[in-house]
Amino acid sequence: MNESKEQFKNGNLYNSVATIQEAFKTKNTLYYLEMGQVQRLLGPSQIPNSIHSLRIADAQVERWEIETNERLKKSFSDVSSYLLSEGLNSEYDPKLYEISFLSQTLALNHIAQGQWHDAMVEAKKMAQREKVIEELVQRKTSAISRVEQNQQNNPTTRGATSRIEEINGYPVNLLDDDETRNLKNSYQNPSAYYLSAFIYESQGETSLAAPGYRLALELRPSVSFFKSSLANLEANVKSRNLKKSADTLVIIDTGYMPKITPYKLNQTFTIGNGPKLVTLTFPVIEKSTERFSPNSIVLGNTSVGPELVTNLDTMARKNLKDDMPAYVLRASSRALVSLAAQYAADRAAQQSASRKNQNNNNNAAIAGAIAGLLTGLAMQSVNVTDVRHWSTLPAQTYMARISLPIGPNLLKYTTPSGITLSQTINLVGGYNVVYIRMFRDKAAVLTSNDPKAVPPVFNVFRPSEKVLLSTPVLVNEDASISAPVSVSQEPTPAVAKASFFEGLKSLVGISTQTKPEEPATMVTKPPELIQDPNLVPSNTPSSSNMDAISGYEAPNLLDRFQQLFK
Repeated sequence: MNESKEQFKNGNLYNSVATIQEAFKTKNTLYYLEMGQVQRLLGPSQIPNSIHSLRIADAQVERWEIETNERLKKSFSDVSSYLLSEGLNSEYDPKLYEISFLSQTLALNHIAQGQWHDAMVEAKKMAQREKVIEELVQRKTSAISRVEQNQQNNPTTRGATSRIEEINGYPVNLLDDDETRNLKNSYQNPSAYYLSAFIYESQGETSLAAPGYRLALELRPSVSFFKSSLANLEANVKSRNLKKSADTLVIIDTGYMPKITPYKLNQTFTIGNGPKLVTLTFPVIEKSTERFSPNSIVLGNTSVGPELVTNLDTMARKNLKDDMPAYVLRASSRALVSLAAQYAADRAAQQSASRKNQNNNNNAAIAGAIAGLLTGLAMQSVNVTDVRHWSTLPAQTYMARISLPIGPNLLKYTTPSGITLSQTINLVGGYNVVYIRMFRDKAAVLTSNDPKAVPPVFNVFRPSEKVLLSTPVLVNEDASISAPVSVSQEPTPAVAKASFFEGLKSLVGISTQTKPEEPATMVTKPPELIQDPNLVPSNTPSSSNMDAISGYEAPNLLDRFQQLFK
């Protein structure tokens, strides 16, 4: 994923989709986070697929919360074992800032579909998760302190430390700039708070909106419209059904998350009769690159200067800085254990060689040194660190809030490369959200209440009645993402058939799948539609096709179809 950053920065989103599929042999939480983020940027018709991917990730994040909470409630020895474990497996433990951004992204997807109530559910979920995260952070900090104290009482690991400043050679300056030091924590996201409050306000929930605006203002007191939104909340809610304008929140994501890579420090120590090798491995975050601040955008006849509300780049650095005590304690403890193991191997090899050849002490020393180095090399295999992260996130989020005329409005903005793009967007009376994701010379634009973001509805006719089934279908759009950003395309009859049948199988419950389907990413040739003779009498399915259905039971399949369409 690190190697694929260039194509994403250039807005080559279909190539990014292919890279994600190739990079992830195991479809874990991070796969669905990456896929869901890129899918939504492909255009409004991909929003249903993005929601599908992100909901799978969300379910896995919820499971992670429960499991982590249970781990930290266990005994001290269990907690210390967990904190000093490798922390690297096929699953992915999300970063704290990624959890809040997941809820924010899902909320924006629902708003694009006009589902403001579903967006409000995501806002409530984010608030609930923050309480859990805060407790986990406190327990983790306490546990690390106790583990370190315990290590000091062990003669083998007495020199262990949790301070990265004590590790010579590590680029501490990447975690210790002014912006990172001034950040309260790595999981409270001002843009997510403000968006949540905006959603609550649109639904008339004054008591829920006010805390969101206050928290956003507390974290970013310099943002001017944060203050006015809180001050005008009561009046806005009272008049929300009488508005004759479009109250519009503009969200602009810019920049790219910095890479996180392994950083190895190899050192040799002379203990006993020869050198002993020690390897320390830590994650390191690279310097920020390609920052872009949009000076102004034009909507209709109004020009507005967006304000920086969230710096995810800094949140990522703060998150790593907060995690470093556990990394350092684990690495330094293992280094000391490695030295002790090498010294023991050295002594054992010398004693063995001395017994075999008491007249050749030089051979004994050489044998001991070789044994010690081999042990050191073997111990390096456990010096691994998890550097995975949600790489398609933006580095900064800017916002602006303006009142605009209802109906078509011309949107103009300038990309980081200096190209000015424009397109017409439609705004409705009441509350609107316009989302812009900047790339180098392109941008992806999504608007609230967009009919193209709603899953297509296919009509299934029976002689006496009609049944409506709704299911998301991926359709190819213009991969260039230039203005106009998306080009809608009607699904072909073949795609409609395949999508209908997949939805039908789900409704009648004949599938035996136990885990959710992976979201579609490209349109492929669909299987032939297997139809009920009662629906289309002239087309009776063959037994070979019926056998292809997972969980098919011949005696009652037609009964189930008939029951469905009663």
